[in-house]
Amino acid sequence: MVPAIRNNVTMTQCASPMNRLEGLFDRLFDDAAFGLAPRAAGASAPISLWHDEDRIYVEADLPGMAEEDVEVTVHKGVLYIRGERKPEADRKYLYDGRNWGRFERAIRLPDEIDAAHVEAELSRGVLRLTLPRSAEAKPRKIALKSSGSA
Repeated sequence: MVPAIRNNVTMTQCASPMNRLEGLFDRLFDDAAFGLAPRAAGASAPISLWHDEDRIYVEADLPGMAEEDVEVTVHKGVLYIRGERKPEADRKYLYDGRNWGRFERAIRLPDEIDAAHVEAELSRGVLRLTLPRSAEAKPRKIALKSSGSA
């Protein structure tokens, strides 16, 4: 099952229209190839998502962002990563290819998560989340009983 991913963006400042259009088409084709919901142009948090038997892992690229600029929540089977990228004050840009503004990534998780034990770390511009699956979400082996008749 592919998780549903949504990206909402409100831009306060953005790159040139051609750069935005190019980025939008790149993301549209990338997302369509993996069956993901298209992302809006602008500030975003590109992610990687994988799992093993016990956990779901998420990494989000958040270059230049500090812990106080990012909010992570899990609610009703959806992981939310929200934040805001702010431009440096008092700069007069000759060119600015970065995107600024608020963003949100909402990821419908494929299994129930033990929200009390989610771990999050922001280091060197990468947010790393470890989401342990709840006991109810893990597969259980069912023992077979013999009926005694053949």
